Amino acid sequence: MAVVVKPDSFGQVDYDASEIASIAVASAEVACAVALEGSDVVVEIDENAPTSRAEVVSVDPISFHVESGALERYARPRTLGDLESAVTFARLFLEVCDRGSDTFGAPPLNVELSHAHRIAWDTNLFGRASRLGFVAHKPRHRYDFRNRHGFSSPVDRIFTRLWSADHLTWAEIVELSDRAMAPVVASRPKVMDDIA
Repeated sequence: MAVVVKPDSFGQVDYDASEIASIAVASAEVACAVALEGSDVVVEIDENAPTSRAEVVSVDPISFHVESGALERYARPRTLGDLESAVTFARLFLEVCDRGSDTFGAPPLNVELSHAHRIAWDTNLFGRASRLGFVAHKPRHRYDFRNRHGFSSPVDRIFTRLWSADHLTWAEIVELSDRAMAPVVASRPKVMDDIA
């Protein structure tokens, strides 16, 4: 597997393209080696975005768009973090494998996911990455899940189910997310259609 990192040099962050490529290859070998054999990967990094969004842009060929914050060392901003980069790439490669699975049933890339469904899928992806040995900060992901789905014991149980499962389908992830959201939606005040 060959990884091409764009740009090949950085001015806003202290990153090295060859080091990023090496981390991506190592992550792929652990996360989803069989499905990625012979694949070429393009990683486009937005060094002007300190936020941490990372997304699969294409699966054939494989292409990722990554904001620089997703690869940043937590303790030293604007410097490349090996552990942070590795888990980001593991999550991306696991998503590629999900999208290539006949049984997972992933939504098309051109379909915009709700925030709740995206976070539920990410919860599952990062949980699987953690069991493969990558460093995923579980409390942070639990907090993100609660922020979107609500703060309650049932929501925490659904988070644990998503985090701990290795073989969920997309339909099951959506169902779990929707079930967690149900109390949040039910508790929202009704809007009066007409005010006299």
